[in-house]
This record gives sequence, structure tokens and C-alpha cells, in this order.
Amino acid sequence: MTIPRIVLAGTHSGVGKTTLATGLMAALKKRGRPIQGYKIGPDYIDPSYHAAATGRASRNLDRWLLGEHLPSVFAQSSGENWAVIEGVMGMFDGMSGTAGFGSTADVAKLLHAPILLIVDVSSMSRSVAALVHGFNSFDPHVNLQGVILNRVKSAAQEKILREALYDLQIPVVGVLPKEGTLRLPERHLGLVPVGEGGLLEGFIDTLSELIAKHVDLEQVEAIMNSAPDFHASTPLAQQPLAQGEKFRLGLAWDEAFLFYYQDALDLAERLNYEIVPFSPLHDLALPKDLDGIFLGGGFPELHLNRLSENVAFLESLRAYAASGKQIYAECGGYMYLGQSITDFEGREAPLAGLIPMKAEMTKRLQGIGYRRGVFREDNFLGSRGTTVQGHEFHYSRVTYEREFPPAYELFKGDQVDRMEGYARDNIVASYLHLHFSGHPELLEHWFTSRSGRKQI
Repeated sequence: MTIPRIVLAGTHSGVGKTTLATGLMAALKKRGRPIQGYKIGPDYIDPSYHAAATGRASRNLDRWLLGEHLPSVFAQSSGENWAVIEGVMGMFDGMSGTAGFGSTADVAKLLHAPILLIVDVSSMSRSVAALVHGFNSFDPHVNLQGVILNRVKSAAQEKILREALYDLQIPVVGVLPKEGTLRLPERHLGLVPVGEGGLLEGFIDTLSELIAKHVDLEQVEAIMNSAPDFHASTPLAQQPLAQGEKFRLGLAWDEAFLFYYQDALDLAERLNYEIVPFSPLHDLALPKDLDGIFLGGGFPELHLNRLSENVAFLESLRAYAASGKQIYAECGGYMYLGQSITDFEGREAPLAGLIPMKAEMTKRLQGIGYRRGVFREDNFLGSRGTTVQGHEFHYSRVTYEREFPPAYELFKGDQVDRMEGYARDNIVASYLHLHFSGHPELLEHWFTSRSGRKQI
């Protein structure tokens, strides 16, 4: 299939990948191109900016989370669209201890996609040529097709940089001036999500105009169209799990809970799940006749008063849990199911009380990285011993008031890291984020195991 595509890579983190990727998507959309945004890696926040620029949900391409399904997820979601793919960290930075597995270069090779390398040249002159030469020659299978110079201070510096790069025969596709006002807003988990007001009014238009002025969009389109036809060997699950039968899956979706992988939700719908959004912040009760609930990650710590004061909704959630129907929660959703959350200022707010633990925000990162988890006992997502691959990223920690049944035995590499999460009766919850497109068997198991009775 024909998929015009391009990967935006960086020499390192912080070179402006998200800003430039978002602006390029917006600029190409203004030219009438059907742009689909992608993010390499597990990040939830960067894709929210892509969605603001393109008008369609962005997708994640993560080798650890998706495994062999990654090429098929890409092909399925691209359709007739043009793919602009934002990289992760530096171009060759992958999982620790591996030869670049999961890196931007690794995924670009898997997708046979040409690359534009973004270089922060704010403190560089002729050395830029040595840097770009190294990135171009380090892996002969990487298809580097151009360079974007970011944060250029002056016309004089631009002239020096262009002269230095001339002999490499790698085109300079764009030159962006140093413009501090176009930096995206950040906080403890990185950028502020668009759904939380992370964008000022008119920012996307301003960014699009800047890209159109300083990047050769004709050349970018030519590079995208030079990508070879793409073929995925492993098909995605397509068939509904039960003809004429729906699984009504309640999805927490508001400013406090907004971390979900769009391809996983699409897969659920293909399998005959009906996604029913609800808001723990704004709704007074859960939607009726739900077969299951998914409480995703997000920032409940920033909305504690409103979450805690929405007593009617909390009572609705407790009644739902008491009915025996199933609840799955990740990270922020996991914290919300506990007895309370204490925010960064030390203020404690009572919450659902469905798990005998308390969560507390800390100033230091408590968990980050890819993890392999093994279910400790049978539950509605899978049998005891089922292995999943996920990731965690959180500044909070939890404390249990008594012994509890953990959801996973968690591995970091080949070593046991710790017990993680909570799995009892009709609740499975933990800090581990999963991508169901990488584990469609979990959705299949949930669909067939739903019950109005508690699973003891």
C-alpha cells in the first residue's frame, strides 16, 4: 500500500521535536494533505498536540508495547493518509542495554520511512557537519533524507551552517529561528496535555505559519512521496467476538483521565466493544448498563477537590463495584480507586476507597521505564502466568494499610523488580500502562469473562 511518510528524529531530547512535528502536521494539513500523526514511544501527551494540529487522533508506535503488531497497527491506522511520525529521544536511543531496540531509527527502518534530522544549533557552527555526518553514517540502513536546523540565532550563523553542511550532500530542508515564545508548556510529567488547556488560542496557526515560512514544504512532500510501498505481514484482529452482542465499556474521559492509546480503543470497537465515555469530574453517576470500566491514567492529583467532592459519582462507582462488574485501572485511575490521594502540597483528599491503599505525590520520579508483568492469579484480563509488556511513569507512590493481592510480578529486564498493583474480585489496577493492540488476547479474555458476579 502507498503511504507517504516521514520520521522527524532528533540528535537528543529537547531539540524541539514535538513543536516542529506539530507545526509540520498543521502546515501540511493547510496544504490540503490528509495528515495522520504518530509518536514513537509510549508517550501520551505529545500525541495530543498532533491531534490539535491534524483534527484526528494521533497514534503511538512502540516496539515494546506493540511487538510484532507494530507494522500492522501502522498500516491499519494510516489508510489513505500521509504519515508524519515524531521520534523519541535521540535518533538512536532505544531501550537500555539493547542495540537501539525501539529507537526512532529502529522504527523508521521497520517502516521503511525516510528521516529528517532536527539539530539544535543554538551553540554550533562548523561542528554541525561532523554531527550530521555521524548520524548519517552510524547506521547504513537508516534513510536520512534531510536536516532541519532549529534555534538559529542569525543570518550569519545560518550561512556558516549551510556552508559546513554543503559537502555532505544532505539537504537542509528547514532553518528555524530561535523563538522562545513557541515553546510548549511543561510540568512534572512533561508537556501539558492539550485536553487540559496546554495550548494558547491561535498557537497552532502561528506555529503552522512559522513552519511554512522556514521549511521547504515542497521538499518535505517529495521526501514523503519517495517512501516505498508498505506491506505488513501480520494482520490485526478484525472479527467481532460475538455477532450481535456488544460489550459496553465505560471509559473515564475528562481533564483528570485522558491517557489512552487510540489504536487500542479502535481494536476494542472492532472486537465488538462499545466505548461509552464518562467523567468522574463532571458526571453525577456512571452511564447505565456498563459491562466494564476502564479508568486510564492522567492527572487526578491536579483535580483532587473536584474529584473528591463529586460524592454522587463516587457512590455510583462504589455501587457499580459492589454489583460485581469489572473495573480496570492504570496509574492515575489506580490512584483514584484508593482511599485518598495527597497532592504535592500535602493536602489529602478522600476518593473511591475500593482499594485499601493511599497514594501520595512526591517531588522525585518514583517509576519510569518498560516493564514485563506476569499475572499472579487468574483475573478477567487473563489467566495466572499471562505475561504482558507495559511501561510506567509516575511521581506518586502508594501505601497499603494491610496485605493485598498484587496484580503482577514485575520484571525489569530479566530481573524481578517488585510486586505491583492490585487484583481482587472484579478489580485489576496498577501503575502499569498497557497497549491492548500489543495484547489483543487481553480484550478477548475480558469480553468472554464478563459476569455480573464477583470473581473470587
